Formats: sequence, structure tokens, C-alpha cells
Amino acid sequence: MLPVSSSPPNFLGVTLDQTRKYPTPTAPPKSKFLSATILAILGFVTLTTGGLAKEPKIARPESVGMSSERLARIRPVLGQYVERGEVPGFVTLIARHGKIVHYEAHGRRVIEDDEPMPRDAIFDLASMTKPITAIAALILYERGAISLTDPIHKFLPDFADTQVETDDGLVPANRPIRIRDLFTHTSGIDEPWDRHEMAAFGTLANQMRETAKLPLKNHPGEAWRYGDSFNALSYLVEVVSGQRFDRFLQDELLTPLGMVDTHFWLPQAKEGRRAMVTKNGKSDLASRYSIERADEATYFRGASGLHATALDYWRFCQMLLNGGQFDRVRYLSPTTVDWIAHDHAVSADMPFPPNLGFGLGFAVALDQGGASDPRGVGSFWWGGSQGTAFWIDPVTDLVAVLMVQTSPHRHLAFHEQFAALTYAAIVEPSR
Repeated sequence: MLPVSSSPPNFLGVTLDQTRKYPTPTAPPKSKFLSATILAILGFVTLTTGGLAKEPKIARPESVGMSSERLARIRPVLGQYVERGEVPGFVTLIARHGKIVHYEAHGRRVIEDDEPMPRDAIFDLASMTKPITAIAALILYERGAISLTDPIHKFLPDFADTQVETDDGLVPANRPIRIRDLFTHTSGIDEPWDRHEMAAFGTLANQMRETAKLPLKNHPGEAWRYGDSFNALSYLVEVVSGQRFDRFLQDELLTPLGMVDTHFWLPQAKEGRRAMVTKNGKSDLASRYSIERADEATYFRGASGLHATALDYWRFCQMLLNGGQFDRVRYLSPTTVDWIAHDHAVSADMPFPPNLGFGLGFAVALDQGGASDPRGVGSFWWGGSQGTAFWIDPVTDLVAVLMVQTSPHRHLAFHEQFAALTYAAIVEPSR
């Protein structure tokens, strides 16, 4: 069974418009990669035992200008959703100045069982896969392998001579799809495949070749259409890197960052840590994206599909808050990370209020006026269709991760409450 394309999360504080149901550059020198790998292994050995991440050190909130008493408000507020049977449980993590100060599990792993939610529960990230895909593509950008202004048909020739579906029939696209359009969901690409049809493709390459035959839903750059651009972006990573997408992620991000519990297809040995998706109050067994042997999987895509723990996703976020570096390994330059958090879709018809924009794979806070919480200008974030969410705030030097598995969830207010409780616990300004 394959990961399903997720709808836009409501962590933006707004309801997003949905118009659908849903020569090759060479690799970097080996010596440079080996140096980074050696550093990563040194850190990885200290972080793992038997393939599982060790429990992290939790700092006193007061050591980073936060209040223990105020952070303690999170448990009873989120606990109300568990008590009412609206969600099975949560895992929440907050870090400031690079130190984890809050890391808690609430409720149950499976809504029908009494087993408590473990802190190392593994969640279906759904659309929180997309930011990881964006960073993978930016790694290639920093190596000079791609430019955001490149037409994608330079690398994916099947997307040359695209046409657009209009009320008057098919017309040639006003311009080629550019790589920036993939990052910003403005390519016009729209895939009609359901999970069974995707399974029939077998590989991302097969699926994208069929997708390229379809007309675009809008001219490139003109409208924000959520989701499918990131499948094309992950295919671009495959073609440009010469590696299958999952292997590129593993080599360049997941292994060096110590994200030991992040997988497209969850290994059978970790099934007992899966946080089960609850749909309308009952466990949704159809959401278990598993196969008998994860090492036999051939289908991996960038729009959704990754599974991870809160701790793993914090490491990814903290790397970005650190300006592209974590545990002495550099992944991006600080300049590139800063570039992510600017509005890159200014010319497109956007479904966001004026205080929000869309950067390179992330929503971006442009102004605090009218916002649902006091995230600093330049904060960037996203979420997933099962309720997962994160944000990175350079102004307060803070990362927050909320993991939950429930659908539907747009009528619930736990995202906004978690953000309010997090910011209320900051009692000293940033250093």
C-alpha cells in the first residue's frame, strides 16, 4: 500500500483553497563526502544503541529563558483532546538556543488500546516530507548542479512543450516550468492518480513519465496548486544526482543527521512504535503504509511518505535554525537557509492572508499583524494531513514539533493552542 497524497495542513491558521482531490552534474568529490560521513558516524555512534536513538538530554527551561511552570500547561490542554477521544495521543518537543527543554508523550499510541504513547513513537509525516525534499534539492543547488531559474525540461525532457487545460481547451504554456515553480507549488502539475494507480507504476520515474503527458492545470507561476510539484522535485533530485530519491536522502541528510527512525517504508521491527492514524474516532488500518520487506520497496516520492519520530524531525529543524549545520556537519550555507524564508511566490495567485507567504518549500511569516500566534517575522513551517506540524523561529531561536495522527483535524484547535502555550513560556527575550 502506498502513501497517499496529503491535503494542505491547517497549521497556517487559514483554510487553503483546494482545486483537486487530491549533461548530468557529477557528484561531489568522494573525499569531501567521506569527511562529512566520518563526522556523522562519530555523532551517530553516540546517539544510537541497537539502531534506536538514545534519550536526549533535557535542559532546564530556565537555562534558555523559558518557564517550567508555563511549559507544564501543555499536558493538561492537549490532554483534553485525548480524554474526549478526539485524538489518540501526541508527542510534543520544544527546543530553544539548541537545547531541548520540553519533550513529552501524551495519551495512547492506538486509540482503542491502553498502551501509552511512547516518546519515540513513529508518525506518518505526510506533507512534512516536503520540507525534507526541498532541502535535498537545495543541496544540489549549492553544488551548482541546478539553478532555480532552470526549466525543468533541461533535466526532465518529458516536460518540454507542456500544455495547459483551460475553459477554451488545451493551449501551450506561457513559459516552461522552472525549478522554482516546483518549490513553490506553482508549476501547474496535477496528478490524478489514486494509491492503487500509483502502486501500478512501481517507481517514481514511471509515474512522472505518465504525469508529464497530462496538461497543466494553470500556466507556470500563475497559481498556487498544492502537492504534486514536489513529486516532480523529488524526481528531479533522482535524475540530477544519479541516485534513487530515498538513497540520496539517506546519504545526504538522514544518516549524517542521525535521523535513525526516519523511513519511507517502516521496517517490521519498528511496527510496534507506529502511532496509528485515527479516522473519525477509530484506528485507520488502511493508513499503515507497510510492505512485508521494506528493503524491497521501489516507490519513493517527495510529496509525502516519510515516517519519523519527533526527535528525528527536531534534528532536521535544528540544523536549519543553526544556519545549515548540525553536530559539526554542514548541509547548507546560512545564506541559503535565510533565502528559504522569503516569499518566493509573490507573482502567483495565493490562498494565504497578506501576513503569510510561501518560500522554498515552507510557509513563511511576513508580518505578525493578523497572525494567530507571535511567531517572529521570517519564521518558517509546515504540517501534515494527519495533524503533524513544526515551526522554526529564528527571532526567538526556537524549534517546536507536534506529532499526532488524526483525521479530520481542521475543526480542532490543538495547533493554535500548542503555539500559544509555547510562546507564553518564553520569559526572556532572545540573546
